[in-house]
Amino acid sequence: MIDNKLQIFLEKELLSKWDKRLVFTPDMKLHKDFGLVGDDVDDFLIHFIKEFNISVSNDFNFDERFYPEAYTLNAIFKVIFNKAKSLFLQKTIQEPELKDLSIAELQEAIKIGVLK
Repeated sequence: MIDNKLQIFLEKELLSKWDKRLVFTPDMKLHKDFGLVGDDVDDFLIHFIKEFNISVSNDFNFDERFYPEAYTLNAIFKVIFNKAKSLFLQKTIQEPELKDLSIAELQEAIKIGVLK
């Protein structure tokens, strides 16, 4: 169960006014469950940090946790190259899975005052 203030914040930030009320659980993830990427994650984290007066640890690596908003031309070429390479080598090349950010981690950040 998560804190009521966090529940209200998440409803405001993640649900549109047309969505039904949702009970957030600690194991929910920002990207996996709500599709947050790039600028959307930036906006969410800025609001979260301000709302709960949280600092961000130097160990927090945004790029390890979230996908970019949209593919750049360089990223598109990388995807095409990897697909061609995998066809040529007859192997599947997997993109590394990102860590994402869970509701439990947000709850912990509120408790200790730092997002790690």
